[in-house]
Amino acid sequence: AIDLGAMTKSSSDQLKAVATEVGVPLETNAMIEYAAKQLNLSEGTVSAGLGSLLKVAKDNLTQENFALISKAVPDAQSYVDKAPKVAKSSMSALFSNAGEAGKKAESLDYLNSAFEKLGLSSEQVPGLINSFTSYLDNNGYKQAAAALKQGLSLL
Repeated sequence: AIDLGAMTKSSSDQLKAVATEVGVPLETNAMIEYAAKQLNLSEGTVSAGLGSLLKVAKDNLTQENFALISKAVPDAQSYVDKAPKVAKSSMSALFSNAGEAGKKAESLDYLNSAFEKLGLSSEQVPGLINSFTSYLDNNGYKQAAAALKQGLSLL
């Protein structure tokens, strides 16, 4: 007889092993899969998009508020590290000296460049944000979803 319980456990263990090798906890991977399916984008594009959004949120939130997101997305920093690197434009350099408003303009400049590198249009950005925040919201991370929205409120 075939032991289905053992097969299911085995598959689950293999999946966890693969996720551990890749360095992505299953929860975040599920959020990436959810967004990719919802938006008809590749998981790689969605991962890099999440990293870009998290980078901007981190730049525009207090440490305490970003900690709420990090608690919900334990590997948030690894996504930030995977976000596209873009050279600062001359305009961006001017923004960095212009206080809070300049910081927001610099974030927008970064996002535009990052999403352009990823092949994402500005029309796809709200869907990406809504997908992540609704996933967090629906999985018991309402505060993290609110913090992410707050960190991206400049968009």
